[in-house]
Amino acid sequence: MPTPPSHLRRRRLIAPLLATLTAAATLTACGTGDAGVTAADAKAQAADLVKVLKLPAGTGLGGDVTFKLGAALTLSGPSASNGESMRNAIELAIEQIKAAGGPTIELSVKDIKGPDPVAAKQAASELAAEGVPAKITSMGDGLGAMLGDTDKNKILSLDGVGGAQVFTKGTQYFYGTREVAPSDAVPGALEWFKRTRPKGKTVGLVGVDLGPLNAAIQADMKTKIEAAGLTFNGLWETVAPSSQDYASMIAKVKKNQPDLLWVAFGGAAPGAFAAQAKSAGLDSQLLGIEFTQEAVKSSKGVLDADGFTFAMDYFDASAPSNPLAKLFADAYKKAYGEPADFYAANAYEETLMIWDLIRRVKAAGGKPDDSSQLKAALEKNPAFASVYGGDAGTAGVLEIDLATHGVARRPMGVFEYKDGKVKALATYDVEGQDFRLAD
Repeated sequence: MPTPPSHLRRRRLIAPLLATLTAAATLTACGTGDAGVTAADAKAQAADLVKVLKLPAGTGLGGDVTFKLGAALTLSGPSASNGESMRNAIELAIEQIKAAGGPTIELSVKDIKGPDPVAAKQAASELAAEGVPAKITSMGDGLGAMLGDTDKNKILSLDGVGGAQVFTKGTQYFYGTREVAPSDAVPGALEWFKRTRPKGKTVGLVGVDLGPLNAAIQADMKTKIEAAGLTFNGLWETVAPSSQDYASMIAKVKKNQPDLLWVAFGGAAPGAFAAQAKSAGLDSQLLGIEFTQEAVKSSKGVLDADGFTFAMDYFDASAPSNPLAKLFADAYKKAYGEPADFYAANAYEETLMIWDLIRRVKAAGGKPDDSSQLKAALEKNPAFASVYGGDAGTAGVLEIDLATHGVARRPMGVFEYKDGKVKALATYDVEGQDFRLAD
């Protein structure tokens, strides 16, 4: 991965320092150029953005609105790079929106650490005190720690990291804007496994310990494994979210090796696990729930040499699927000197969703800073422009399922990373719909 110039890496240097000063750091950007994009670049990108979104002439873009937007991100701990990518993308979108004649968005960012439940609760309290009507959030709203406050304070919350996990259901102001990892990807991934590994029969899982939330996730996974005609071998080994020492976990896996082992870790952790699994001589087919360059780095060459297979809604910055995706990928690379990952892509998409909702509420004569009106606008038409799917001439569509508060559809697949390149092995949609093996 190319190394950005030092002034563009500002945030990577200050995040650890800020984390030592406060459990939930508050950082503010109000269209001041913090995104690393010049005013001229932002203006040119904004003109392209209006065209790509196909906003008719005369559309009220919200230039007279000042909007407080919160963000709950993992800016410290093992998932710090994920949070940094998201903040970068949010700030980039804010600059483009302002340059397009849209609202001035005042961004308040809170660090929820790994996530840590105490930091997540503190972040929720601070955002409520600041009166933000909406936030871009992550990790299943801090692995569930923020959900109660999300509804209590009526903060419209968009989560493009954890999605609408089983434990988020029932939270009225929470919406997952990506596939539920790994639940939504499981049926299609198991179909790929059966077709390409016909002798494989057993499935196990390693992942992070979510305490009382584990049971619901395990039940969901077991149901999907059995529905695919495969056998859950009882292997369900977990570690603390902040840990990357998998020695004892791998020892237990070796005593009960499944044919397919789900590696339910995020950020850099899949790479660290793969490296330790190789050293231990683990033979199972590993299948990750996500992939980032941070994982490649932490694998110390293992992923490049041996490859890594994963199932998710992967954003390929090197081959964007539609004009909005290309605009974003090019702008992000220019601003930050490195390719955008899916964390950044989803946060960018969500910031545009917020702008869309502001325009809708304004057009209806309402108040954009009223979260209940934002929510009503989302429910009236739960479809938004997306950097996923689409074609060479049209942006994709992100559609929210109003029953589950997750995505109604989402292009995803099984992919393999090896020697610096990612290729698709199979593609499908939620619940394995439209499955096909790659050519």
